[in-house]
Amino acid sequence: MNTLLQRADASILGLLLFIGMVVMIMLGKVAGKIWNKEQSEPKGGVNSLFTALFALSGLILAFTFGMSQNRLDNVRSVVELEATDIGTAVLRSDLYADSVRNGFRADFKKYLDAVIAFYDHAVYREQRHQAKVDAAGAAEKLWARAAQQAKLPNMFIQSNQMIPALNEMFDIAQRRELVLKAKIPDLIVYMLFVSILIGCFIGGFTSSNFSNRDKVIIAGFVIVTAMIVYTTIDLSRPLRGIITDVPGRDAIVELREMFK
Repeated sequence: MNTLLQRADASILGLLLFIGMVVMIMLGKVAGKIWNKEQSEPKGGVNSLFTALFALSGLILAFTFGMSQNRLDNVRSVVELEATDIGTAVLRSDLYADSVRNGFRADFKKYLDAVIAFYDHAVYREQRHQAKVDAAGAAEKLWARAAQQAKLPNMFIQSNQMIPALNEMFDIAQRRELVLKAKIPDLIVYMLFVSILIGCFIGGFTSSNFSNRDKVIIAGFVIVTAMIVYTTIDLSRPLRGIITDVPGRDAIVELREMFK
């Protein structure tokens, strides 16, 4: 079950972080004035803690980015394997007589259309669920047809080629489901946001009056940080968002050419 954080668009999360950073810096600035600091710069111990906090935020960000990149690689690998496995199974239908071959190909086409619909509507729950139901129905027909042919005499070679191909095709579909369910834990994302926001508050609290130069530096820091966090989150969602570089999806769509 997707949480609110997982359902939220990465651009919305990046925008909220941007606004939150600006607000926390200003709140820190106000809090610093209320406390009426005697020194415009904190002592060495506080400086060290402030530096350590931003270093910790950077560590969490790097860790999150690594998880996002790993998930993208896993999804790419699974989709590419699925394209290969479907194509192999379709080709092995040519081992049968024309009447049986045509039946296999009709079921393979339904299965392929369902898989393409799954990837095209990965963001929408109802359409995605319907695509899974359609794929399961086509898979059941394919297996029943292969099992029926395996019981016939003189079909050992064909069945020995088709059944393993179908097994691999069904296995990679199951693996795809598991890979897509593996997401970045919400706790890590919350830790990242909290550490950045607290760092911004402390930065505003320990700063003196902002000069124009300081404002430019702060604006650059806030924008770049929000963009990096947005990219990190979007990277972990390869079937939606901007970063959708999954070549296997195009390969699966191109399998339609086999039925012309």
